[in-house]
Amino acid sequence: MSKVTRWAKRVRHSSFETMGDLRNFASGYREYHSSGVTPPEAYSSMRRLYRKTNGRFNDLMGGLKKAVHRKRSAELTESIFQDCSRTEVRDVAASIRKNGFHVFDRKLPADYCAKLLDYSLAQPAASVAHGANGKTSKSVFNRDNPQSIRHQFQAAELFQNETVQEVATDPYFFSIAQDYLGFNPVFDVLAMWWSAPTVDHLLQSRAAQLYHFDMDRLKFVKFFVYLTDVDTQTGPHCYVRGSHTRKPAALLKDGRLTDDEILQHYSADDMQELIGPAGTMLAVDTRGLHKGKPLEARDRLIFQVQFADSLFGQNYPLIHVPSDITDKLADRISSNRRCYANLKHNS
Repeated sequence: MSKVTRWAKRVRHSSFETMGDLRNFASGYREYHSSGVTPPEAYSSMRRLYRKTNGRFNDLMGGLKKAVHRKRSAELTESIFQDCSRTEVRDVAASIRKNGFHVFDRKLPADYCAKLLDYSLAQPAASVAHGANGKTSKSVFNRDNPQSIRHQFQAAELFQNETVQEVATDPYFFSIAQDYLGFNPVFDVLAMWWSAPTVDHLLQSRAAQLYHFDMDRLKFVKFFVYLTDVDTQTGPHCYVRGSHTRKPAALLKDGRLTDDEILQHYSADDMQELIGPAGTMLAVDTRGLHKGKPLEARDRLIFQVQFADSLFGQNYPLIHVPSDITDKLADRISSNRRCYANLKHNS
């Protein structure tokens, strides 16, 4: 068999697979709209289509969202960051488009950082224990003697806290996500977690401390807030600048990547360590290659909010809303039902 014949067979086989993934995606998307649940095979096809098209399929779907889910106005005067402006929002979104990430000049106010830190040291959360083969348990994080590499708070429990509610739904974050994505987005992920040092490479991988890219949704952007001081030894978020658009074929795989693998395709200058004191905020398109650098000293607490094109993709649990929310939060939810479709009101 000639090389040309073998190449032609591979192309035909790949085309058949791609058509199958497109059919799975289309039928799964219809099922998602009727049931609110993404079929596993449709989710798998979405991830494969991203890799096969190097993100072009996702960009196409994002373009369609712009026509269907038009942008909505948000009242920036209600923001925690009262001096923020529409011009600043546009500048931040442009920075994400260029680099894949943005480190904010402003910081989360110190009183909000303190409240979230106090909450994190009083609320039990799921943890991955050192030397426990990745098994999880639930406990309060002990900064003096950490028993886990990652201490993860559940979104449903987080959203019972009024400070969490206020930060997560702040119109500043919403406006930036909307400007970057180009459509009225959905608030779909809320997270906060402690990280502690370990030399166990398996646990590092489980804690996302090796390079990878995310593909839980078609299009999305994350906001991270450092709630402890983060330097090069305390697990900074690391990002490969410009990798949010197209990637070398060798790096388009589901799985973890080492620094050496990244350096075969990008320069050391492209591998950015995003450091800063408590209150530092990052906006990141994690379709780009990124990791949390393994901690060498102390600990790190991070708060995260994500906005996406829809809830199609990974089937995360709905976030329960307490009955005694503030009038401000109630107004935000009622004025943009699509954005807060992931919130379920307690009866």
